[in-house]
Amino acid sequence: MLRGYYTAANGIINEQRILNVITNNLANAKTAGYKSDEAIPTTFEEKLLLLRHGRRSQTGNISYRTIDYTDTNLEQGTMENTQSRLDMALVGNVYFNIEERRTGERLLSRNGQFTIDGEGYLTLGTTGYVLDENGERIQLNTADFEVDRFGEIAANDGRVFNLGLSFLDPESDVEKVGDNLMRPYEETPIGNIPADAIYQVKQGWYERSNVNVAEETIRAMDAQQVFTACSTGLKIADSINQMAVNICQIN
Repeated sequence: MLRGYYTAANGIINEQRILNVITNNLANAKTAGYKSDEAIPTTFEEKLLLLRHGRRSQTGNISYRTIDYTDTNLEQGTMENTQSRLDMALVGNVYFNIEERRTGERLLSRNGQFTIDGEGYLTLGTTGYVLDENGERIQLNTADFEVDRFGEIAANDGRVFNLGLSFLDPESDVEKVGDNLMRPYEETPIGNIPADAIYQVKQGWYERSNVNVAEETIRAMDAQQVFTACSTGLKIADSINQMAVNICQIN
């Protein structure tokens, strides 16, 4: 019965983790450039050891389901036309390079809803600075500029900048930093775009999140049902354990 108690409790913890991931996806369904996460279940084996005549004897294995990590889906989201010169969307497996404002770390993002700050820099809101091909901040001082399909920015005064873009394989593992920034586990230099890669920068557009609300809702309902079942099982196991304790006390 103790094993059943543990199994039910393990199920509750796992489903709660899954629900947390799904809830975060749904909360960011309208966040520009957001990439959805999925909780990845794995198993670990617990050896069943019995004490027999003072010796340990292995009698079998039981596999328990656990949630060790989440996987980020890098699939491209749909595009929306805003006609704003400050909005940029990326087609293909390339990413904007952003200098995180607090730490100065270079991170990647697909969110192209940019602004011009008080010093004239092209920024991702209060998150950080948009970097050029040399890893430098882009100081435009104006919102009057044009961007071509390869990321060349031509300001109205004749100055030219090139967006710093990094290629990331769609099967890559990344670590989320906030909702819109990513830290690859493998180094991705600025401009590492393969010669045969197809990509495009679209000015006046931005990329929506790739969250499929219908699918996430179904997953949430499934996880909630399993959570409820495990919770019920835990209550039953606890009740049986209490009955066993009472019977032993009477005897």
